[in-house]
Amino acid sequence: MLVDEATYVDGQRIAVDTAGSIGGHNHDGRGFTWIGLVDPSSREIQPYARRFKIDDLAVEDALSGRQRPKLDLYDDQACLVLKAVSYAESTKSISVGDVTLLFAHDFVLSVRHGDAIRLHSCRRDLESEPSRLASGTSAVIHDIVDRLVDQYVDVCDHLRADVERLEDQVFDDELPVPATELYFVKRELTEFRRAALPLVEPLQKVISGSVPGISRQFLPQFSDVLDHLRRVIDEVEALNELMSAALQANLTLIQVQQNADMRRISAWVGIGAVPTMVAGIYGMNFKNIPELDWRYGYFVVLVVLGMISAGLFKLFRKYRWL
Repeated sequence: MLVDEATYVDGQRIAVDTAGSIGGHNHDGRGFTWIGLVDPSSREIQPYARRFKIDDLAVEDALSGRQRPKLDLYDDQACLVLKAVSYAESTKSISVGDVTLLFAHDFVLSVRHGDAIRLHSCRRDLESEPSRLASGTSAVIHDIVDRLVDQYVDVCDHLRADVERLEDQVFDDELPVPATELYFVKRELTEFRRAALPLVEPLQKVISGSVPGISRQFLPQFSDVLDHLRRVIDEVEALNELMSAALQANLTLIQVQQNADMRRISAWVGIGAVPTMVAGIYGMNFKNIPELDWRYGYFVVLVVLGMISAGLFKLFRKYRWL
């Protein structure tokens, strides 16, 4: 679906010169065209592919929506695949979307899959700064990547809060936490790391200055974005290690609790074993059993069994089995 299409000359949005969704080419090479698509079909993207002579492989990547972050170069064009990540407060889970940027010096075609990031605000903010937008496609690419990495920082803050909460429950309360909750956060960290880590290499290529459509004056700004990304990755790695330690500690607590439960069960079984044994002996069908005909034999046996059981109870309590 087409979200917006506009041609910009000297930072100003100009009217397209046709009445369709494929109007408005650049004026004397001084401007560029920016098209935004969301979950497009092949039929929707092909007119733009023919118009800007986009490589078929780049179009295939844009339609797929399941590519890892990467940067492919095609002569005077480039294809940058990004992962957008957002955090849902209600479910405490992350969602991952895809953004593919097909660009050259005279156009940017952004293809978005999912709702993890919305690019309409990016266009609106850039249009409010014509001087920045006059820099061309570099400003658009940088603003999208910068917003995406800023969103990584926000998601990382939420994940850190989740990890710290679980860490407090495991190490402070000394009570096992439901394993499903721990593994859920661990999975979210892994998924987030899978989305963010591969972006380092494409940004390094951009900083090298060999990517068409990226002006050299923007290289320091992309370098700053890369620094933010690396800090996020370092934070995620630390959280991942902390989560692994919490999982191991939680497993140890579960084992300790299970051992305590087994000792408790064994203690009660031991206490009940003595009366069971005596009752089993006196239940045998023999005529000559000691004290069988004694008037007070039954009561004496009960008292002796009670004393033995009480003694065993005190012994197990002494060794903290009960």
